[in-house]
Amino acid sequence: MQPPDSEVIRAVILGVVQGIAEFLPISSSGHLVIADKLIEEITGHGFGAGGMALNVALHMGSLFSILLVFRRDILALRHQPRMCGLIVLASVPVAIVGLAFEDTIASAFTEPLLPAFALFFTAALLLIGQRMESGSQQVERMSCFKAWLIGMFQAVAIIPGVSRSGSTIAGGMLLGLDRRSAARFSFLLAIPPIAGAGLLKFVELRHNVEPTISFGAMLAGSFTSFIVGYFALNWLLKLISQRQLHLFAAYCIIVGIATIIWRLPVVMSQQEAPATIMEIDNVSALGAGLQTSPVLRPPVSLRRMP
Repeated sequence: MQPPDSEVIRAVILGVVQGIAEFLPISSSGHLVIADKLIEEITGHGFGAGGMALNVALHMGSLFSILLVFRRDILALRHQPRMCGLIVLASVPVAIVGLAFEDTIASAFTEPLLPAFALFFTAALLLIGQRMESGSQQVERMSCFKAWLIGMFQAVAIIPGVSRSGSTIAGGMLLGLDRRSAARFSFLLAIPPIAGAGLLKFVELRHNVEPTISFGAMLAGSFTSFIVGYFALNWLLKLISQRQLHLFAAYCIIVGIATIIWRLPVVMSQQEAPATIMEIDNVSALGAGLQTSPVLRPPVSLRRMP
């Protein structure tokens, strides 16, 4: 049993990671997978089933950061029915992808190697978006088709390692929006999926009669994500106006390479590991039509990538 204060400290660390990476175009989901695995290897403790509850809490903190920074824009939506329609339309693709591939997506969060490769895709999007930016269109004048396409960029970002903010901002710039409008629409567009996913996971977690993570750890992580996210979001809005996206692209490449160097040998050694005597015996018994007990394996959290 791990000490409660250790659990809170790890939740705070992940809250810092979430608060920074959710808004900077470097993929919060990918960084959470990498950071969680790194912390587990260093401390010997993982959140296990409680990781999902913590993930929901961290994203709720990020959501409140968006609501605070864009409070005036959100209140103005009461008098902008077309803008509300564009946000709803652009939110449809990520909802479809999330519901249709929920199990596949969940398995992608178990091993940092996939997010490492996806970070290269994020870097490419940022460089292309900044390089090919030529528009000055404001988001209010954007067509429904362009809103749908930006929603498709957000749907791709459901893969850990693909930055949601980076892909939607770059997508908006490629489609003719000016930098500020692309960023504004990106973060307004984050509200429905974060709130929706949080609500769904909260309903699921209500049926968990034996929570594996303390309420204090979830609260600490969520509050940290909110505070750090508030400053990170304001910082990003300033950097976007200065055309600094290439710096984040370089960062994604460095982190991707470092993670591949770290995890690839581990994954390769596991895939090449020979079957144990117990596994061979069970396979033979199954072939003979006998009932066997489940195969016992060492407590390793890695899975094969889909």
